[in-house]
Amino acid sequence: MTDLTPTQTIKQGEMISRAMIRAICALLIGVLALVSYASLTGRTPSAVVPEGAVVKSRMIIIEAENSGAARIFTAEGDLIADLSAKQGGFISSIDRSLRRKRGVANLTQGGPVLLTIDDLNRLKISDPQSGWSADLMAFGSGNIGAFAKLLDASTKGN
Repeated sequence: MTDLTPTQTIKQGEMISRAMIRAICALLIGVLALVSYASLTGRTPSAVVPEGAVVKSRMIIIEAENSGAARIFTAEGDLIADLSAKQGGFISSIDRSLRRKRGVANLTQGGPVLLTIDDLNRLKISDPQSGWSADLMAFGSGNIGAFAKLLDASTKGN
């Protein structure tokens, strides 16, 4: 017969060594000390997105479908772009984020959003209704280009 009993038993207290527990406690105390120091001295966070002066802006209304297709209008209702699912995928995902934020805040859906570019060449979209905004520079050049085209696009009529 085969003996299946373990040859070595491990006690519950020995699974994590005391040295490891002390190292974890030291790390936690160190992080707490650094955060407390930064808070008490009023240190400015270093990971804040730089703000520049707005060079160009445009109010747009996004009507996106779950397929990724999107239609973009001016605040006056003139059509700027009619994008297929392949072309409008990123714009639709931003619209879903916007709709979610408005839904959580119990705001009406479908209102205009502000698309801006500043003197630091940073593209940003913001919602005046909910206060939500996104720095589009974090999403890559292809996705930035999808919104950058909307700043200069002429209307196509309805």
